Amino acid sequence: MNETPTNKTRLEAILRGEVPDVPPHFELVFQLEKEAFGIEFMPAQELKKASPAERERDAALRLEMGERLVDEYGWAALVGDTPALRRAVGDRALVYAFNGGGTFWLMPGDKMMEFVVRLFEKPESLHEEARAKCDASIELAKQQVDQGADFICINSDYGFNAGPFISPKHFAEFVTPYLTEIVTAIHDLGVPAILHSDGNLNAILDQLVGTGLDGYQSVDPQGGMDIKAVRERYPDLILMGNVECSMLQDTDEGPIRDSVRYCMTHGGLGKRYIFSSSNCIFAGMPLESYHIMLDEYRNCWRESACGRELA
Repeated sequence: MNETPTNKTRLEAILRGEVPDVPPHFELVFQLEKEAFGIEFMPAQELKKASPAERERDAALRLEMGERLVDEYGWAALVGDTPALRRAVGDRALVYAFNGGGTFWLMPGDKMMEFVVRLFEKPESLHEEARAKCDASIELAKQQVDQGADFICINSDYGFNAGPFISPKHFAEFVTPYLTEIVTAIHDLGVPAILHSDGNLNAILDQLVGTGLDGYQSVDPQGGMDIKAVRERYPDLILMGNVECSMLQDTDEGPIRDSVRYCMTHGGLGKRYIFSSSNCIFAGMPLESYHIMLDEYRNCWRESACGRELA
């Protein structure tokens, strides 16, 4: 007898190249811990100076939040202290790791001018730096998989809202070869690699998919990324996201529900899709907006299960 699917087993199916009955759900970041669960973490600056007991308490609260995200919101995966999360959630969710420092990507404005000058005047030094970043990323991936990571998220923002942070030609020279090495190394370790990037990636999306990445998270509508167009272009790629974060800043139900339904229709149902916002559940977002988003997500897959066509 087949077991009833869970969000975890649905995500496992997607990562194996299969299509589950409905898309699973999780977010890369959740910053409404106080509003949702009454949990308060220590501010980062205070945590640096905290006593061992205070650090231990904060870590315990983070594990508690992870368990509650899985149990109350149905998250399929969590990121964080991999061994501790594995002990906390058992077989209820996958555990993954962030590994985003292996290539050049968006940098602070005061660093960008120097970087652009080096692109044209000192390309050899950039390649040397890119090699060091790539090698360090691969070593980190080995450690992450050794610690039990089920997959790796390469969290590197490559795009502004208007386009990639450097020209496609420069991207092909200074990013794509190194990203390809990282993705290949992650695959050699036996786990999938999913990219997170905000911004408009249309001009470099062929390069990114060509690295062998298993999936792409964000599909940023504020950066002009249309999940319908991306899905038509790459029918077998794992897509995650595209529920417009700007809609979630308010509690206007109509636009939120429309955005969810568009993603589920085109992302989506009957495809390799992971349901999420186009970035994360960020501090300052009304918790009600997240609840509306989840409610419409469930409406969509209930309609699909009942055989009714999505609008």
